[in-house]
Amino acid sequence: MLRRASLSLLACVGLVGIVACKSENTPPAEAPQTTAGTADRQFTSGDTFGVLRAIHRGEVDQGMLAQRKATDPRVRDYAERVVNDHKTRMQKDEQLMSGLGISARDNDISQQIKGSADRQNAQLEQMTGLDFDRTYLDDQIGYFRMVLDTFDRDLLPNARDPQVRATLQNARERANDHLREAQDLRNALSMPGSTR
Repeated sequence: MLRRASLSLLACVGLVGIVACKSENTPPAEAPQTTAGTADRQFTSGDTFGVLRAIHRGEVDQGMLAQRKATDPRVRDYAERVVNDHKTRMQKDEQLMSGLGISARDNDISQQIKGSADRQNAQLEQMTGLDFDRTYLDDQIGYFRMVLDTFDRDLLPNARDPQVRATLQNARERANDHLREAQDLRNALSMPGSTR
């Protein structure tokens, strides 16, 4: 089932909003809206792949932006790895959906992820230099924390098909790897002498 807790987390964290949420004492301007009955309906494999598609596309778009704008070569390399990983996952997801005869379906969570991705990319477009690099990594950290929570609260508990469940478990592991890498890189950029 879709959970309002995940939607609230998405509204706060978005693709990076964790920084904004920490700096403001007011609730997010755009509270998630659900239609009657949406929170109570069955979360299907199509819903799951709708969320995965939104996650992958958001990461690819933001990673491509980072490859173009990041000043630190470590940040560009990280972004390239993330983009390649998510492009590969998108292809594998499409193959699995085709084999299972299902289609990705948009839902409250996937729409929230898409909106957050668009807002974050617009914010990052305005940034340059070390500010861009640090904000991009902060966004990645907040994003992957939100993704892990979504896997744990919504996607994995509702996965009935063994192939879908295996795909989700693998994607969750990769998200956790990306999170750790972003945290390590962000800490490196915070060290004295990191002026790139």
